[in-house]
Amino acid sequence: MTHPRTLAAVGALGLLTVTTLTACGSDTDSPTATTTSAAPIPITYHPCDDLSFDALEEVGFSVRSPDRTDRQNPISHECTFAHRNPGYGATFAAMGKTFDDVVADERLDEHTRIQINGRDVSIADFTVGSDCLATMDIEPGVLQLSVTYSPTANRPDESVTTIEQACSEAERILTALAPHLPDRL
Repeated sequence: MTHPRTLAAVGALGLLTVTTLTACGSDTDSPTATTTSAAPIPITYHPCDDLSFDALEEVGFSVRSPDRTDRQNPISHECTFAHRNPGYGATFAAMGKTFDDVVADERLDEHTRIQINGRDVSIADFTVGSDCLATMDIEPGVLQLSVTYSPTANRPDESVTTIEQACSEAERILTALAPHLPDRL
């Protein structure tokens, strides 16, 4: 858990950086595009706390020892679980980024865009890793499911080894969990 004083220090440092960069300009500078720093999108939903463990178990996840991660800039609350039969790792992340910003990421190769439970979902290959990312638009940010695949798995009959398998799993999981997801993150 992030300590409130740490958050305050990070916020103050960010404000100091923006203030310093703004103060560097002068009236004689040539006109250029103004760069603004958007305020962080607050996310209160955390998959480790708020996802239904019963629903996760129903779709094949082991909920015994989830791995919890919290990141800043952008805010991302992440929870990683192991899936059984087929075996793979999956991370759920509630992120403080807009859907449009996420799908515009150059590192993503979008396979398909669908709707699940009335929400926009982008299913994409994360080209700098071994993951299929299914990104669901839930205000004010996104819920992202990352399913890991590995073509070099030592037990290919028990593992997800292709992007197609990983993306099929991601779509299946999000569809099954959609009724358990919040209206807002």
